[in-house]
Amino acid sequence: MNMIAGRALLAFLLIGTGLSGCALLPPFETCEATEAAVAELDQLPALDLRPKGAVSVGGGPWAGAECVDDTAGAWLSATRFYAYGGSRQEVLEYYGREARAAGWRPVHDLDMGPNGRRAVFCFESADRPSITLAFDTPEMLREVYGMEPHPASLLGVEARTWFSWSTEAELDGSRISC
Repeated sequence: MNMIAGRALLAFLLIGTGLSGCALLPPFETCEATEAAVAELDQLPALDLRPKGAVSVGGGPWAGAECVDDTAGAWLSATRFYAYGGSRQEVLEYYGREARAAGWRPVHDLDMGPNGRRAVFCFESADRPSITLAFDTPEMLREVYGMEPHPASLLGVEARTWFSWSTEAELDGSRISC
């Protein structure tokens, strides 16, 4: 194909699809009209699981439910954030037992890895959104979430362990795999 014919074809395609209301690229998904799906995800019963003594740290951008509209598309997210006086291992044992009883299974073993460095664990269910358990450091809490990690006097717990228990789903509420 010669250069003039190629340019004419490209111009025709761009102008023709633009004028007809069609596009060559698929539309991006947005958070428009997702309020009901966000509210439903926020009520996922497994999100209420937490070890005895874990104190909910609510409010701010690190807790609650929302639709996330990113350049890669949109999805739903619900997060619970906790301060806990026990160890990471105790938290892992709790969720390994209780999440399994509620119908979620760990995707990988719940081993903390060398020197206890593994910080994110995922649980899946056949027909419900996956759930992620993530451990945070005080530095990460300050840097990413903009929160001071030791409000023990406000929470009533001597926090040694900070973690989030969260889920993500497609815009229609269907599951996203780990």
